[in-house]
Amino acid sequence: MTPDNNLPLPPMNHVFVDFENVHEIDLSVIGNKAVSFTLLLGAKHSKLEVGLVEKMMEHASSVRMLRLSSPGKNALDFTLAYYLGQAAITDPVGYFHIVSKDKGFDPLVEHLRSRHLHVRRHDNFSTLTFSAPTKATSQQEELFPRVLDHLRKNKTSRPKRKRTLLANLLAFSGKLATEPQVLAVIDQLQKDGHIKIGEKEALTYQL
Repeated sequence: MTPDNNLPLPPMNHVFVDFENVHEIDLSVIGNKAVSFTLLLGAKHSKLEVGLVEKMMEHASSVRMLRLSSPGKNALDFTLAYYLGQAAITDPVGYFHIVSKDKGFDPLVEHLRSRHLHVRRHDNFSTLTFSAPTKATSQQEELFPRVLDHLRKNKTSRPKRKRTLLANLLAFSGKLATEPQVLAVIDQLQKDGHIKIGEKEALTYQL
């Protein structure tokens, strides 16, 4: 059977690794089909494991290593944001992954999601997957920044328990989201440190 040349190409996944705080690299990601891999190193990084270097050399066409020439506060963060922005301009339908424990990237992620780009930050490689999001997942990603903005604007009337937050957000989203999608958004708010759920599902906000 001959391949169908008219089939659409799979979406490109652009992976940007902040090597200043994530040193454990999943080598299986490098060379993965439809993956562009960018490793960003600080000025003080002068050594890499041989296995990582060999893997990068094997797949040089899809790998890029960027090492800053001089140190500076948040220098690597700004550099990563610059190259991610470049990639988003050239491939607006791609999927963008920041691998970094630095939560300072989260406002950037929220902003890009509000612009209908598929962007996510991962603390490590364990949550990094390359399957294209389903329609439901895409709706959830678009809902997340809207929910954050909604909660920030309503500082004095935020729900005090998870159950009431769910009801509030379901009413806010109308027909745009289902209960599982809203629950997933609440889980993401908790993972990102925007809310804390205590005893009897009492909520504390850090927005």
